[in-house]
Amino acid sequence: TCRLPRCGDGVIQAGEACDDGNGLNTDACLSTCQVAACGDGVVQVGVEECDDGNQINVDGCLNSCAVARCGDGVLQDGLEACDDGNNDESDACRNNCQVAACGDGVLQQGAEQCDDGNLVNTDTCLSNCRDASCGDGIVHAGVEACDDGNNNNGDACLTTCDQARC
Repeated sequence: TCRLPRCGDGVIQAGEACDDGNGLNTDACLSTCQVAACGDGVVQVGVEECDDGNQINVDGCLNSCAVARCGDGVLQDGLEACDDGNNDESDACRNNCQVAACGDGVLQQGAEQCDDGNLVNTDTCLSNCRDASCGDGIVHAGVEACDDGNNNNGDACLTTCDQARC
């Protein structure tokens, strides 16, 4: 019997990039006689984490055939608030892909003087992430006797945050 050339016969014919003679899609040659590559919709075990066969980079599988994750530099809509792809915890995007904010406990260089992660105004860091100081209008326990937030030494609280004595 005479057999016509076809994909999967083990012989590379015109129009075929490869032909390994099997119907497996998990090796270097697909059952369509095309070379396996990222974006073909077939996961190559040990080479690709995923392969969804599309050019959409904001879904669960990146165009590089890596699974999308926080820190990959690609913003996943609805899952991440930001993703700058670096490990710098002190910039505008935290390493957990949340936007940095006053009160998150991480000092944002150039934007905050302090960030102790709480909303307590009587400690050394105010809830607006500014350093506590005499004259800010807030009494800091154990440090100041008073703080009326003005520069008037003629009232009950001196500019040194000590109480005036009569």
